[in-house]
Amino acid sequence: MARARHSETIHAPIAAVYQQWLDVEAFPLFVSAVRTVSVTAELYSHWTLSLANLEREFDIEIVEQAPEERISWRSITGEPAHTATASTEDADDRTTVTVTLEWTPDGPAERSAALLKADTHALRTAVRGFKRYVETHGGPEGHSHVVVQPLDADPSAG
Repeated sequence: MARARHSETIHAPIAAVYQQWLDVEAFPLFVSAVRTVSVTAELYSHWTLSLANLEREFDIEIVEQAPEERISWRSITGEPAHTATASTEDADDRTTVTVTLEWTPDGPAERSAALLKADTHALRTAVRGFKRYVETHGGPEGHSHVVVQPLDADPSAG
């Protein structure tokens, strides 16, 4: 299992940062490796990435959400198998975002990439792109929003 982690401080309120992270279909606008994202159900989305001339497709499931604090997901189909968490921390009009990614390299090319820390570079590039986008746009512009009910919500209500 390979692991990468990166943090950035974003000059925007935590609510805007967190909501932008939920706007998953906007990711191709600020992460060059992300080709497409489509929400397939409330907790699920389908992603297509292109990294170093390798195209990968996978579906993810959101497995934990603490509003304006943390969101965690895992791949359920496709490659590479991975889990990740994005956490946010509020400081006045700034928000620190920390993303931790754990993944299973498949084949010699991915194992070499992990040894060379290409995953760390790709994650840093992605989080910096997210930061630039939020600081420029101020929050989501309505592409898509994954809506997750609180863990203690009554599913029969509403």
